[in-house]
Amino acid sequence: MWPVRLTLRGGTRPGGAILADPSTTPDAGKLPRHVVLIPDGNGRWAAARGVPVPEGHRRGAEAVKAFLRVCRDWNIPFATVWAFSTENWGRSPREVEAIMSLVEVSLRQNRKGFRRDGIRFRHLGRRDRIAERFGRLGRLMSELEAETGDNGPFTLNLALDYGGRDEVVRAVRGMVAADLAAADVTWEALAARLDTAGQPDPDLIIRSSGEQRLSGILPLQAAYAEMVFIPRFLPDLAEGDFQEAIRGFAERNRRFGVRSKQDEDAGHGR
Repeated sequence: MWPVRLTLRGGTRPGGAILADPSTTPDAGKLPRHVVLIPDGNGRWAAARGVPVPEGHRRGAEAVKAFLRVCRDWNIPFATVWAFSTENWGRSPREVEAIMSLVEVSLRQNRKGFRRDGIRFRHLGRRDRIAERFGRLGRLMSELEAETGDNGPFTLNLALDYGGRDEVVRAVRGMVAADLAAADVTWEALAARLDTAGQPDPDLIIRSSGEQRLSGILPLQAAYAEMVFIPRFLPDLAEGDFQEAIRGFAERNRRFGVRSKQDEDAGHGR
């Protein structure tokens, strides 16, 4: 993991958010294909301001929209937003209800836009508990997946009731159910049963609030992902913050365990 210091190019607004600056978009060949957002800090933002936690989630949702706008504007084809983890069921029923309600309202508001703008929607995570406890939301997500399955070129993954260990267990159970021979247990066979089957692995993971951990998001797929940790709560972020994180990614030299020719030449004193 590589925490980076985010420099300011577009100026700032109250709260420290970096203003959007589209004039320095990286070359298309240096942009990530898949970016993951871990939206953290809504509750702490609310506590610091003496407002209810649901208000923090509502304000955080505005920052998520800013993130998705940047991905669309910069032609990044896959974006994942982790909205609710398998562990988040341990929060108060009121907060869980507020999060699920916010997700449902947002999806309903954007339903026509998904079809109009060619956005493919995909749910990552467990489906059984949401179907049982929030049936309308579960049905809505299933309908959106069916309605937008042939859309493109942009895919929005919503990780809801998602946990990395849970995903791996479900994938392994799928291989066991298929009665695969030992020789057929390959990375390709496992990847085909992960929630992101058919998608590129994440290139960049962005986390707000200053916490420097993955918390289990796409643990197998993120083996070579670069990471940016923004030291402010999610509701304080704007488009410029996400642009700056992506610019930082574009400046990286990704080796994937192999030395580049430039590194080899340097190692031989050339």
